Amino acid sequence: MKILKTRTREEIARLRERRYLTLWPAAQQLEALNDARNGQPEKLERMQADFAAIREELPYS
Repeated sequence: MKILKTRTREEIARLRERRYLTLWPAAQQLEALNDARNGQPEKLERMQADFAAIREELPYS
């Protein structure tokens, strides 16, 4: 018999948040947003791609 441990939504949210902040600390996130507002969207696009990869890796369901 196999026992599968499923993570709760809250556990997944905490794991996602840790990974987001590890890859993109808050100051870097703000920098990416400011750069995008100033016509340089490259950092924001990289950040969004990284966040999408984390969401794929840690889906809620």
